[in-house]
Amino acid sequence: MAGFGLDEGVLTPGSREILEYWRSASVAEREILWADSAQRLVLRAAWQQSLLPHWWAAADAQALQIVADTLALLADAESLPPALLATALQVQEASLVKPAAVLPAALRSEAANPMPLDMEADTFAKAIEDGDLETLAPLLFSMAEDENARRIVLTRLARRLADDNHAQGLRTILYGQWHDAAANLPARPFSLGALALLQSHWQLPAGVAVVVPEGRASREQATDKPLLHALRERDLPAFMGRIRALGDQPLDAIRQLFLTVTLMIIEGGGGTDPLPLIRLYVWLGTLLALPHRSLRQARKVLFSAAATTFGFAGWQRQEDWPDFSTLAAYRERAATEPVPAPWSWQSALYAAAADAGPQWWLQVAERGVAQGCPAGFWSLWRTAQRAGSLTGGPLAWIHPLVVTRLYLD
Repeated sequence: MAGFGLDEGVLTPGSREILEYWRSASVAEREILWADSAQRLVLRAAWQQSLLPHWWAAADAQALQIVADTLALLADAESLPPALLATALQVQEASLVKPAAVLPAALRSEAANPMPLDMEADTFAKAIEDGDLETLAPLLFSMAEDENARRIVLTRLARRLADDNHAQGLRTILYGQWHDAAANLPARPFSLGALALLQSHWQLPAGVAVVVPEGRASREQATDKPLLHALRERDLPAFMGRIRALGDQPLDAIRQLFLTVTLMIIEGGGGTDPLPLIRLYVWLGTLLALPHRSLRQARKVLFSAAATTFGFAGWQRQEDWPDFSTLAAYRERAATEPVPAPWSWQSALYAAAADAGPQWWLQVAERGVAQGCPAGFWSLWRTAQRAGSLTGGPLAWIHPLVVTRLYLD
């Protein structure tokens, strides 16, 4: 990703020069450049702009997954050494679809004249629903210049995309990774990314509509069955009864769904294709980080996520990994255990006990790059790292095992 499709029409001044310098620089020169916070911001903005033609051309879930992974890498770029980052970007660039030969003229338009915030918000919402790029582009270029208007853009995008379950919440995944990679960038690269996000939204099929039941479930024995057991046994009444019982606290319910999917992955459930399961995990983790919404909106998101999750129901725990009790027991004594084999299930727990978690995650990134950055890798790597802080509680330690199970085992 040293250069991408360097379209003069979307690159802001200085972007081409810094991309070309990064591409030709030595390791030492890249480290000096990356150590300068001002230059780092220019480079991050340039990467976002140079991604645009590839993102615009990505028309299906497979191509957009690579875009999401690239955005996840860019969002966490500052946690990686420059040499590793440069190699990872090159690998991602090779996986992206060919850039769009021609981008819409609206992407080169001037910013519209500012309007009162409520008028801008209403016009923004209508243009999204109408798919009106000609109105949306100059409006976004203007709104991105104002801090309050930019917050409205971010909140409206999050709420508009969060409950759509197509491809296990791919729209929300794209939003979450783009937000963290671009939310603090200058107006033009920020706006171009938002427009590419909306282009993806307009192109993707709508998810399956989910009916949100009114009220809580009655207090029955089935309602008390843990979500993991109901999902493993493919017990839909018990599963949805439990979800309905949690419906008044939808954020807590999504958190429980997230932990349930985590345990399902560790047990070896979810089918033979890991990518849909990875997307489900990343979607649920992303939902926990989105802005708060009304109870009605949050319930809609919850039941959409629950319906998608149940699509993975029905499995038997695989015997190639220890059960949860064994994992938890090892974690308690990990600090006194011998150094485990690299990439074994013990390795992540041992690293955490030895206060070497950051080094372990860096080693995982290096291994991912060496393996060619498989689809879903960077999205999962980034989500699993911060999942413990999103869920909290006594199971916050378990998330590194998801990466081990899916990519390292």
